[in-house]
Amino acid sequence: MTVKTRITLFIVGAGLISSLLFSMVVFYELIEQPFEMLDSALEEDAHKAAEMLVKSRKGSDQKLMDAAFSEINRHWIEIMDQNSQKMLFQSDLAQSIPLLPVKPGASAIYSVIVPQDHLTVTPGQDGGRNDTFRVRTFKIALNGGIFIVKIGRSMKNLKEEIKELIFGIAVGLVVSTLALIFISRFLAGKILRPIGRMKRLAQDISEKNLDQRIPVEKGRDEFNELAKTINQMLDRLQYSFVRQRNFLFDTSHELKTPLTTIRLAVDEIFAADGENFPPFVKENFLRLSHQALRMERLVKDLLNLSSLEMITRIDAKPVPIGELISSLAEEYQFLADARQIKMNLRLPNGLMIPGDWEKLHRAFSNILDNAVKFNYDGGRIELTGTATAAELTVTVANTGPGVAEAEIPKVFDQFYRVEKSRSIQHGGSGLGLAIVKRIIMLHGGRVIFESQPDVWTRITVFLPMRLALISE
Repeated sequence: MTVKTRITLFIVGAGLISSLLFSMVVFYELIEQPFEMLDSALEEDAHKAAEMLVKSRKGSDQKLMDAAFSEINRHWIEIMDQNSQKMLFQSDLAQSIPLLPVKPGASAIYSVIVPQDHLTVTPGQDGGRNDTFRVRTFKIALNGGIFIVKIGRSMKNLKEEIKELIFGIAVGLVVSTLALIFISRFLAGKILRPIGRMKRLAQDISEKNLDQRIPVEKGRDEFNELAKTINQMLDRLQYSFVRQRNFLFDTSHELKTPLTTIRLAVDEIFAADGENFPPFVKENFLRLSHQALRMERLVKDLLNLSSLEMITRIDAKPVPIGELISSLAEEYQFLADARQIKMNLRLPNGLMIPGDWEKLHRAFSNILDNAVKFNYDGGRIELTGTATAAELTVTVANTGPGVAEAEIPKVFDQFYRVEKSRSIQHGGSGLGLAIVKRIIMLHGGRVIFESQPDVWTRITVFLPMRLALISE
């Protein structure tokens, strides 16, 4: 799960919990208001009914009494004299639906079946309609008398209001959750945008361009502090890398002359009086000369690789690549003939590519050197080249012991040898293919190594045909 998704879920979760708590508070407050309004209306109607009863009793006119109560007769209402416990008035609904007594000042809720003649809606199967009444009883003192007024109203409208309230809160929660998802997704992306830029820049930084740095914007937030920390780390890496590279170059350069001097001195001593040496001395001189030569080649390869790593661009000029590889093949033909290795060439004639002649010569020389050294006696080497408008492909395939599949990713590493004893026997330094890869990369190309153990090995080089691609 990405950080952006986690931030989005966190914001949405926190917002949803807050919305739920807020909705519960709002629901609690709003749900009380309809009951309070209904109770107020019941109290008002109770006082009005008691006043009308007193007025009607003074007139002693039944018609006046019926007219006075016609307004509230649609409600459930009973009025009783407290002293005589005599029922003074009952509405039609109260006569049809008897309810249990409710103490004065208290309230109750009853579920009843309303008769069909009192319905204003479609009746049910039983000829009536289930309904819920809220009933309150009030003790009202008027004109020296005390009246017990029991009054009730249907809660149908109240239930509808509660349903609408619940539906509105649910819709509001859904809408607010969707809004939170979109807003939090947008905000998370905006917050993490500097991290994305840092990631892209960090991916582009390698040992070849350690001088690049992550831009630091104004402000002192955590992202700027992270960018400063990464830049400081890159400064230390670049410093260490440059020191290591310079140390390797300087050490190789300093070792080159003494090693050459030692090898020449050993050869001169052996040439001057080597025939008179005892056998064991002669053997030690030959071994010393061989090791000095091997160390000299190693130092030379180190110098070449160090110098290649210090440059990032080549001075590209037209190179007759067919002639270059053909001349190298002729040079290595003598070594191949000594081991009865057949060499077949199929190269395009007159093809020019942009590049550095000397570096390309070194790269293909290393490839052919490996093809001859690590081959079977009586084996063969196939050297082919094909060209398109955009790219030149050169393939060097040879028979031989090959390389195991697990070892193939390591063949371009510095000082890597498939078999240490075999490489020492042939004087290998483990830098040949590393130099090849570096040269091909400087030319804007790529190199692929393939092998089948005990059967064959193939190196394929791809070089661009346009000068515009000659950059790192």
